[in-house]
Amino acid sequence: MDRIISVSDTANAGIHALALAEAKGGSISAREVAERLGVSPTYLAKIMQKLAAQGFLTPSRGLGGGYALARPADAISCLDVVVGLEGDISHRECLFARAVCRTKTCALRSFYEEAETQFRNVLSTTTISAVARSF
Repeated sequence: MDRIISVSDTANAGIHALALAEAKGGSISAREVAERLGVSPTYLAKIMQKLAAQGFLTPSRGLGGGYALARPADAISCLDVVVGLEGDISHRECLFARAVCRTKTCALRSFYEEAETQFRNVLSTTTISAVARSF
C-alpha cells in the first residue's frame, strides 16, 4: 500500500533549503545546504537550480556566490515549493495503487479526502519564514 500523504525528498530538501537561506539572512550556498541536510551536493545543486528557475531563488556567481531568496520568506508557502518542484499534489481515489473496492463508495474515501484537504491547508498556510524559525 502506498503512503496516504507524503512530500518527496526533493520537495523536503527544497523547503529546508529556502528555510536555511532565510535563517542565514536571506542567502546561502548550495554546498552549505547540502552539508546541513546531509545530502549529495550534486543532488542539492539541481534542486537549487530548479528553485531558481521557479522564481524562489536568485543565483549569484563568483566568490561568495550562492542563492538569495527572490521574494520574502513569509510570502512563500510550503505548498508553493512542493508544487514548484513536484507539480500539484495528486488526488487519489483509493489508498491502493489499484482500486480494490467493488463499489464506488469506499469506507476510507471520506477519511482520505479529509486528510488530503487538511494536508494541503497546512502546506498552504505554513510559510518558509515559519519553517526557518526552527533553525
